[in-house]
Amino acid sequence: MPRQYLFPDGARFGSDNVVLHGRAKRHTVSDFAGPFSIKTVVHGAVPWIVGGRPLVVDPSSFLVLGDGETYSMDVDVPDAIETACAFFQRGFVERVAQDATDPVEASLDDPERPATPLQSMSRLHLDPDGAIVSRLQTLARRCSAELQPSSFEEDFLLLSKRLLLFYEQIRDQIERVPAVKASTREELFRRLERGREFIHGHADGPLSLDAVAKAACLSPYHFHRVFAQVFEKTPHAYVTQVRLARAHSLIRSGLPVTRACVDVGFSSTTSFTRLFRAQYGMVPSKIRGAAK
Repeated sequence: MPRQYLFPDGARFGSDNVVLHGRAKRHTVSDFAGPFSIKTVVHGAVPWIVGGRPLVVDPSSFLVLGDGETYSMDVDVPDAIETACAFFQRGFVERVAQDATDPVEASLDDPERPATPLQSMSRLHLDPDGAIVSRLQTLARRCSAELQPSSFEEDFLLLSKRLLLFYEQIRDQIERVPAVKASTREELFRRLERGREFIHGHADGPLSLDAVAKAACLSPYHFHRVFAQVFEKTPHAYVTQVRLARAHSLIRSGLPVTRACVDVGFSSTTSFTRLFRAQYGMVPSKIRGAAK
C-alpha cells in the first residue's frame, strides 16, 4: 500500500498499541484476524468485509472490531482512499473498562487482575461529532510525520475511555428493545444493527424502508417501530443524518455543494440546504468557504 505508516516502527499487532495510516488506490486484506481495533476513513469510503457483509466506513463513521475478529478488504478505486486505524494491545481496552468501574482499592490489591471481555462492541458507529474519528485521525497525522507524539500512550487511553461511552450507549439501546427475554432483546438488536449497516452501505442511492427491513430480516412495521424506540429516531431520520454527515465531510474537503448534494443521495438542493442548515446551523456554502 503506497504511503503506509505503521507507528511505532517495529511494533507488533496485539503486543503493542499501534497506529496504521495509509493512502492508496488499491489494497487487499484477506481473512486477517487482528486485535481489538478502530477503523476510520480520512478520505473516500471503504467497505471492510466482516462475516461476509460489507461494512462501509466513511469520514463520519468508525468501525470497531473485536480481538480475533476476521475481516477482509479489497479496494480498487480511481481516487485514492485514506484510512487511519488504531490497533490496541490485547486486553488494553478491557483493563480500562475494568478500572473505570471497579473501586480504586481493587487496583491497589491486584493491578494485574484479568479483565472481563466487552460484549456488543464490534459494530459500525455513526460519529458526526468526531468524538472518536477526530482524535484518532489527529494522532495518525502526528505519527505519519514520523514524530514521537508525547501523548501517544495517553491518546490510546483517551480513545478507550471514549469507546466506553459508546459501549454504555449500546447497553442502553439494548435495554430499550421491547422484549422480556434477554436473548430476544439481543437477537432483535442484532437485526436492527444489520439494518443500520445496510443504510450505511446504500445511503448514497435510493433507499426504501422495505429494502432496509428485508436486510434486517424483519417486517417493515416491526423494523420501523423497534428502530425508532431503540435509536430514538426513525429509519428515515437516521438515513438523513448519515447523508448530511457525509455531505459535510465532502464539502469540507472541497467538493462543490451541488455535487455533494447529489453524491450523498439527495435529489433536491433546496431540501438539502434546508436540512443541512437545521443540522449544522449554517448553509453548506458557508462550510465550503470556511474550509477554503
